[in-house]
Amino acid sequence: MIAQPARFRTPSASLQARRGVLLCGMSLVLLSWVPSYADTRDQESIKANATAQIQAAAASSFSTQPEYVEVRLADKRLVLPDCNNAFEVTFPFSDRATAQLDCSIPAWRGFIQIRLREGGAAFRYNLPLNKGDTLRRSHVIRQSMSTGNDNDDRVTVLEDVLDRMLNQPVQVGEVLLESHFAGPNTSSSPKAEQGEVGAWIANEIIPRGSRLDQQSFSWAIITGRAPTDLIHQDAQFPMLEALRDIMPGDKLRRSAVKMAPAVRKNEEIRVSIVRGSLTVTNVVRVGRDATIGETIEVTNAESGRPLRARVTGIGQVEIL
Repeated sequence: MIAQPARFRTPSASLQARRGVLLCGMSLVLLSWVPSYADTRDQESIKANATAQIQAAAASSFSTQPEYVEVRLADKRLVLPDCNNAFEVTFPFSDRATAQLDCSIPAWRGFIQIRLREGGAAFRYNLPLNKGDTLRRSHVIRQSMSTGNDNDDRVTVLEDVLDRMLNQPVQVGEVLLESHFAGPNTSSSPKAEQGEVGAWIANEIIPRGSRLDQQSFSWAIITGRAPTDLIHQDAQFPMLEALRDIMPGDKLRRSAVKMAPAVRKNEEIRVSIVRGSLTVTNVVRVGRDATIGETIEVTNAESGRPLRARVTGIGQVEIL
């Protein structure tokens, strides 16, 4: 047997052409996986605009300043669409930590984490109190407050004023100030008896859960032993609701009321929308209980169209 030398075939022209096409195709596939600088810049711009929109919406909804809202959009895996219009920003959960973004064109929905940083602690009265009343922890709620609203007289440590007597009547929602209080109470200095004590007396049945109306009460001087938690004469009735049924002849007491929301779920409110010289009046239905300053969802009672509105007063909203 005679060994023959191996013969190497040179690739044909057609094979070389096929290899060239294959290499070119692979290069295009690889390039498609690498985000371009322009795309990266587009996402940066879109996320910057979305951040500003979320901060503004959160500031309005949670009564704080935009700079105190941290929006977590840094994850590069999160890609936002280039929405034709501004995102619709809502807060569908009660955790105060989730923003919902909606885009109509292109159709898209996403949930973004946020964190609220407080500018400072603000303590507010959640019930009207009389001069001479002793402050209890249950009389106070805590809310965030921007540094622009700081007051040197503002109470920052609640324990400093607990069990101290008020030297003036205060209303629901007022910020606690040091000047509202007399010196610390002592067991040897009981509250002085007043000569005459007035009270609001119910004229009719006020069902539990009803917003109070001053027309349902009459102010009168009472005799005998007076309750220590009577509602004072200058109380803002629309800010209060009954915790239980109040019967005719009952004295209005703090134990029988609580702070009422400015608008209630399913409450129907008449609003006017001004567009140039045209004014359109509609009735909207409130989506949830809310206080003044909050942004909420409402529904046009006639068309069923959802709208966003800001609560501006008792039983009042402004369409956004």
